[in-house]
Amino acid sequence: MSYTNNPGYGQGRHVISSDGILVESAAEFAARLRAHFTSPGYTPPLLPAVALEVHALTRQSDVDAAKVVEVMRKDPMLAGRVLKIAQSAAFAPMGAITSLQDAVVRLGLHNLSEIAWEVSLNMRVFRSQAYAESMEIVRRHSTACAHLARMVSSFTSLASEYAFLCGLLHDIGMAAALIVLGERKETATGFDPALLGTALQQCHQEASAVVAGLWKLPADVQLVLGHHHDVVIDGFVHPLAAVVAVADELTRELGMGIMICGHNCDVTSDTALGHARNTLGFDRARMDKLGREAKKLISTLERGAATAAATSEDRPKAQRSAR
Repeated sequence: MSYTNNPGYGQGRHVISSDGILVESAAEFAARLRAHFTSPGYTPPLLPAVALEVHALTRQSDVDAAKVVEVMRKDPMLAGRVLKIAQSAAFAPMGAITSLQDAVVRLGLHNLSEIAWEVSLNMRVFRSQAYAESMEIVRRHSTACAHLARMVSSFTSLASEYAFLCGLLHDIGMAAALIVLGERKETATGFDPALLGTALQQCHQEASAVVAGLWKLPADVQLVLGHHHDVVIDGFVHPLAAVVAVADELTRELGMGIMICGHNCDVTSDTALGHARNTLGFDRARMDKLGREAKKLISTLERGAATAAATSEDRPKAQRSAR
């Protein structure tokens, strides 16, 4: 049986056999999801092309801001959101931002790349009508983890340009699974919804790596997404996977974990967290400091989100400003 996504999301086409077999356990269902993600016919949610183009441009040492503006104008919704962010108190503007060119210069190319990823995913990937509440939990957690991963990375000598991206995408497999389930309407085939959280926990790490691979993200990013809970790759703790694991744990401690149907879907073992902290050189005192800084950062992000929601303009006006 074939299901096609809402064209507005551009999430491709999924084909799943609907054989009517009763799923008796979360493990069995997770195995079926895992097989689906790794099948040749699987197409992941389409990542907006503009985010990929902006990301590629900002990695060039000699990129011209005008070229970035030209690319961003292809997506008026994204451009309008970037303008709004550039005008926010977070970037302490000294003068008025009157054009997309001003916004790009004010934000800086590195910040712009991260903003493009975050806004694009929020608008087009973290969406599911059938599982709207669960998807919002995943989106909120992933966004917080992205900002915390960048912060955690800055406390190490191994600061990575991909920390934010890996934090944002580490649970993209969970989002992809919810999209598939929403299209498939799994409850009609006998799946107990109460087992959803357990099934997502068991398959999302591998699914995240698969989606990243199909999006042709850097190989290192794919590895990290596929090992953000166990953190060990080829017998060694991967520093960036360790950063994501620590950021993930801080996010949960701040009450922004992923609880779906009463199940914590995104847990890292104490052993793996110990390996991560040791690899990064984080003792108890450093972890306490990270916890305090994380709390302040999340508070700032939530205030910024509340302000943006309270002062948001209508879409046509934002689109006109982006031109």
